[in-house]
Amino acid sequence: MMGLSVAQRSECGGQRRNDDSLGFCADETLGCFVLADGAGGYSGGGVASKLVVRQVLNLFSASPKVSQGAIAATIPAARQALAQFRAKYPRLSAMDTTMATLMLDTQQSLAYWSHLGDSRIYLFRNGRARKLTNDHSILQSMIDGGLIDCATRGNKHRNVLYAAVGSGEIPAHAICENPLMLQSGDIFLLCSDGFWGSVSEDVMEGMLLEAESPEQWLNDMVGQLPDPSAAEQDNFSALAIWVGRPDENTRRIIVRKN
Repeated sequence: MMGLSVAQRSECGGQRRNDDSLGFCADETLGCFVLADGAGGYSGGGVASKLVVRQVLNLFSASPKVSQGAIAATIPAARQALAQFRAKYPRLSAMDTTMATLMLDTQQSLAYWSHLGDSRIYLFRNGRARKLTNDHSILQSMIDGGLIDCATRGNKHRNVLYAAVGSGEIPAHAICENPLMLQSGDIFLLCSDGFWGSVSEDVMEGMLLEAESPEQWLNDMVGQLPDPSAAEQDNFSALAIWVGRPDENTRRIIVRKN
């Protein structure tokens, strides 16, 4: 049986407050994992991210199952909770948040996910990082459309989003259409843009080769930041989930062939 091992880390960086939130509801074989990165002025971002994480986890704990229907329900539930809170507290009407949700069932060997904004979900298999989500940012849409050719990491415009929990339409591919079939040794990483913007996929892969636990992996990656408390360092948060026990074969890098 494939069990689940989890670690999480969330830091202010060089900012005065942490608007990121994360959490999970899980046992050895079944789990829901959520990360949100809030925005919208003083205190509003942190309120929005906490609200969304709590709403999604409450939804899962009330009916702990992993299915297409369960993951599809996460975004409407989060949007309704945010809208109700905004209506009740007009001074926080500008608050918003990204969200990234992962659901795992190791008995059925299934993974589902949903996301809005630029918080990411990665899968690591055979030592390689695979991005399961595509950022809902103007910059990413221009790159995808072939209008520009540049990297998102390090670009000052990467944070301009066209979709978040409080926005109008739900964009295409916000909810995975088909489940991922799990393999023992699969590793998932949910992270805010303050994390992936500072830690490249190469570093993620390199640190994974040496890590003996999800906690060590997160700590080693954070240790690669030049200065986690520097003024320019955004809040950074990450949730690491290991499925089963990664062995040497699982973490061995498979050379890509052209």
